[in-house]
Amino acid sequence: MVQDRSLRTRHRIHEGAVSVLAEDGVAGLTHRAVAAAAGVSLAATTYHFDSKTDLIASASRHLMSGYLDAFARLERRVSAGEATGLARIDDLVTRVVLNALGRERTRSLAWCELILHGGRGAEGRRLAQDWYARLDDIWHAIGENLGFGLDRRAARATIDRAIGLTFLLHPLGLDQEAARDLIEGRLDPAQLGPPAPAPDDAAGPATARQREARARIVQATIDILVESGAGAVSWAAIAERAGLARSGPAYYFPAIGALLATAQVALFDRAKARYRAGFGAIDPAEIDEMRLVDLTTAIWFREVLEHAREALGHYAVFLRAAQAPGESVALRAAIAATLRDQHGAWRRRLAAIAAAPPHPAGPLAVQAVFVGKLIRAAATGADTALLALAREDFAAAIAGAIRPEKPYAHPKPACQPGPPGLAEQREAPLRGPEP
Repeated sequence: MVQDRSLRTRHRIHEGAVSVLAEDGVAGLTHRAVAAAAGVSLAATTYHFDSKTDLIASASRHLMSGYLDAFARLERRVSAGEATGLARIDDLVTRVVLNALGRERTRSLAWCELILHGGRGAEGRRLAQDWYARLDDIWHAIGENLGFGLDRRAARATIDRAIGLTFLLHPLGLDQEAARDLIEGRLDPAQLGPPAPAPDDAAGPATARQREARARIVQATIDILVESGAGAVSWAAIAERAGLARSGPAYYFPAIGALLATAQVALFDRAKARYRAGFGAIDPAEIDEMRLVDLTTAIWFREVLEHAREALGHYAVFLRAAQAPGESVALRAAIAATLRDQHGAWRRRLAAIAAAPPHPAGPLAVQAVFVGKLIRAAATGADTALLALAREDFAAAIAGAIRPEKPYAHPKPACQPGPPGLAEQREAPLRGPEP
């Protein structure tokens, strides 16, 4: 009886930790916050978990256990010959991403927070490495059992695409139908989100001293995002990092959300300048499919080896917009503008090398592979195997985007029913926390 009560208490603490991670990130994960979310006493939380590190590790194992259980149920259905609604690997990617954006949103946000945490220290990196190793095994096994013919490399690239889509789409707050249409190429990303925010200088300070102070505030915010995540961004922390009075940051920015939006734009502009420099070194007329693969791989290498920590800050802002959707319209507008810009760039590059119009889902799929692989590398460390296989993964993603005979998803005409199995997919969704 006592043991059962202890197990129930630990389960409630696990669920409380997941809730806090999803709402406030690792920075907001304290024994007191978890106790309040779990509905248990602070003493019970500290009794079961000595430190914040213990809480994080245990929450990670709790999420992993649920994920494994979900796929075990799917495998049992496959073994029993039951309909799964999964005719191809793209169906599994779409289902996992829609679950992450919908009914498993809280667990997905907690998982995303843990993965970004992996790039900030040795302990977090070990957790992220374990997660990815298990994910690679699970997706490889499920692909074999469903007859998708995935080798381990293809399984890993598919995971990266799913994770990239999850990070890219979480901040947009799309409903399930809109998210599905976006993933499968029926919704143009140009229609996404609120209008782009006004240029940062439009209401900027007039004097050189004010501009310098504002720049220090933005850089201090980026530094905090990189080191601790968006949950650690506060007026006091920014003022201390920037060497200003506590009231200083609030003088220049009306709210934390507006400051995060400015930091997001700054990070994106830096990355965009690097991408343009990479592509600008080659005459556009000389960029064919293989040259595009080479350039994409080279740019990804540079991001991983030189700017991985900035990537953590960049996607921490994406995560914050999903965690607190009402915090700032400016933040979500900045992220939507970033996505539109990236998607448009990929669409132009793919169209320039394709013999026929690229598949409508192709640009987002390639973008997602790039982002997912960047997050994996930043979170786990850029090991030799990851670097060695990057070019092959980008070659497969680009080939799938520009060859209509190898589409990423089932096109669904507006007046026709969906692909076979779609009804079963909606009636019996995969249960369990998805990344």
